[in-house]
Amino acid sequence: PVVAPTDLRFIENLDGCLDFFRDLRSKDYVSQRGRLKYVIMSLKDVTEIDYGTISVLTSLNDDLGFKKILLRTILPDNPICKQFMIDSGYLNNLVDDYGKPFPKSEKSELIFFEKGTGYLSDEDSKKISLIVKNVVGHITGIAQYCQPVKTIILEICGNSIEWSGTENKQWLLGVKYEKDKVIFTVTDVGRGILETLYRRFSKKYFADILRSDDEILKRAFDKKYGSTTQEENRNKGLPAVKANFIQGKIQGLKVITNNVILHFDDDNQSREFKKGSPRFKGTFYQWEMTKDCLTTIITQQ
Repeated sequence: PVVAPTDLRFIENLDGCLDFFRDLRSKDYVSQRGRLKYVIMSLKDVTEIDYGTISVLTSLNDDLGFKKILLRTILPDNPICKQFMIDSGYLNNLVDDYGKPFPKSEKSELIFFEKGTGYLSDEDSKKISLIVKNVVGHITGIAQYCQPVKTIILEICGNSIEWSGTENKQWLLGVKYEKDKVIFTVTDVGRGILETLYRRFSKKYFADILRSDDEILKRAFDKKYGSTTQEENRNKGLPAVKANFIQGKIQGLKVITNNVILHFDDDNQSREFKKGSPRFKGTFYQWEMTKDCLTTIITQQ
């Protein structure tokens, strides 16, 4: 089995989690019985876990399934962590040892969308609209639709909607309802932002050779680059994401992609990963929305 570290919090124990995720995706851990290929993931000794990890594990499970590899999960012995996994919705699409589906969680929503199409289907748009209504209802007590909240989600998801670049053409929107706030995650286990950026090493961009990758990624959120297609309309979503954070429409924004983590709420923690350490193959966003955020969103309409 691929054995998880005891601290499986994606943000707090980033290096340990990246090691674990790399092993889950490695061919070295794929077993086979007849035609059935599978990977055993042991979370038995996990004592701490967060929603970011749940989102990544759900995406990796989907990615392995696309490759016709079954992910068998050994849940934590720790009752609090086990209950967190249930509440987070990780078991929503899984079955138990007897082939019975687990009951759906009402405290979280994990929904896959098709990526690389350049647009949302009508069905996907309706799903996000319903999520928006649920989010507003959870925070304010009155369930109602709010277009600006949907716009924020779509701006953050824009990169995944436009890009595929992988066999598995799905990205995951996670929404966890907690007391007085909602945690959002967007997970795409594809190529990652840095790999899809178009960087021209002309005189204008020559300085990039001397810049670290975290600095380059920060510049992408300041709209310093285009994308690999060189189309002008691409990558406008990244500066919009940063603007939403600066304006107070979202809180606690973090981005992990390739070999970089950006903490928009504490830049001192932003960094490029050490050489030789595992990367995150894909892109992960996490942010929060509170009543103050909603007030800001409504007053700035």
